[in-house]
Amino acid sequence: MSDDESSDGLEELKELMAVYAKHENKSDTTRTTASDKKDAVEATYVEVPTEKVVFGDMKTFLSNLAKSVGKKRAKREGESKTVATDNYDEDEQEESAKKPKPAWTDSDDEDIQLGDIKRATRHTGPLTHLRKDKSYKEYLTARFQRTVSQPKWATLGTKTEHADSDGADDASEEEPLLKTVGFIDHKAKSRGLRPTNLQFKRARDLNRATYSEGVVSSIQFHPTSTAALVAGESCLATIYSVDGVKNEKLHSIRFHKFPLTCARIAPCGTRAFFGSVRPFYYSYDLLEAKETKLKLPSKTSCMRVFEVSPCGKYIVTAGKFGAIHLLTSHTNELLHSFKQEGPLMDMCFTADSQRLLCVGSNCNVNVLSLRQNRIEHSFIDDGCVQGKSIQLSPNQRLLATGSNEGVVNLYDYESIYKSGAPQPEKRFMNLRTAITDLQFNHTSELLAMGSRLVPNAIKVAHFPTATVYANFPNQQENVGYVNTMAFSPNSGYFAIGSKGKKAPLFRLKHFKNY
Repeated sequence: MSDDESSDGLEELKELMAVYAKHENKSDTTRTTASDKKDAVEATYVEVPTEKVVFGDMKTFLSNLAKSVGKKRAKREGESKTVATDNYDEDEQEESAKKPKPAWTDSDDEDIQLGDIKRATRHTGPLTHLRKDKSYKEYLTARFQRTVSQPKWATLGTKTEHADSDGADDASEEEPLLKTVGFIDHKAKSRGLRPTNLQFKRARDLNRATYSEGVVSSIQFHPTSTAALVAGESCLATIYSVDGVKNEKLHSIRFHKFPLTCARIAPCGTRAFFGSVRPFYYSYDLLEAKETKLKLPSKTSCMRVFEVSPCGKYIVTAGKFGAIHLLTSHTNELLHSFKQEGPLMDMCFTADSQRLLCVGSNCNVNVLSLRQNRIEHSFIDDGCVQGKSIQLSPNQRLLATGSNEGVVNLYDYESIYKSGAPQPEKRFMNLRTAITDLQFNHTSELLAMGSRLVPNAIKVAHFPTATVYANFPNQQENVGYVNTMAFSPNSGYFAIGSKGKKAPLFRLKHFKNY
């Protein structure tokens, strides 16, 4: 073999060895890559703690916790604007989801206008004060909200979370102070009630549906519903729905040969009591429409005038020769009989039902203790010769007494126990005849004074200014001889019972609810 052939063989061998080496390197690389992939896959299957599976990581857990309590998580340092925007969008979606949605929608509610329903008649006259292009649904909603306040269970809105804490603290500290100091309750709307001009409107008569009660002797508004009880001397009592427009009759109660002189609804609102000049009285179940005739104890001859305690457990009635009888409202049992000088003319309970304030035919006002069964205190009504009526304000601050001479004295209730002849804080001499009825409204801002001896003898005083409204009643309003008066539970309505078989009704515009 020549030298040339041997050199060519070496070169060919070198090339083959190079190709083999390249192939071996590629195989090693492939094996290494596969091994790495296997190791990476095995690395992903790492054991995860149970608390992380349940709650997630720390960041997710804190975010979910903040959302569960309804608070927006503050932006942390290092978070991007995109993440903050996403959180803000999520909060907006949550707030929109909380808003109440109607169960269904009726397209006709939006199409019907007020002009399509309301028509001028000979009873209503021209309807120029109404917007005929207004939605009838909005008109009914506004009218309902003016008459009946929205119940708490129907209020779906939540309190403001980011309210000013200082303002809340001030309100919490001021509330108990207002409960014990001042003439009016802390819930009273004294800011809008003007002391010089009473905003009112004459509504339809309360008993316009029948006018069958005869001489109206008693009016009582139901404590929880928009209804009123009107009783008269024609042995008939009627329950009316109070709306100021129709005042429809709901139910009538007729008593055989039993002229009603006094009627009271129990504070629970489920029973009513009716008294007369007979030696018995009636208890009426308003839910079952069932009457019960109850005979009075032997010491009591009639139940012409009586009162039911605020707790609903007691009934106090006037007896002969200054006797005052205390009965139980459930069992008709005579608990105790008090005795004062002169026949009882009027009486009222304190809010805790522990005391009874009585005024007789003389000048004395007696405070009876129902716990001790005795006359706890007695004082002389300033300038009074013969007492006629007495009334204690709902906030237990003011005591009003009316005399046969037409004078109404106003006392600070706490001060009457300090002296036997306290001086009144204010005297009202606007009426010239005997004061036969006194009534406070539920906020103790208004005091109505009436006399049944002359027509239109009624005045309303404002507190704490102690001024009498000159515009009520105006010259156009004829209310007749005032027998009795009553304010609705939220002072939205004021009713008067007269001798002319009518019960005039007034809407007091300052008080928005019934």
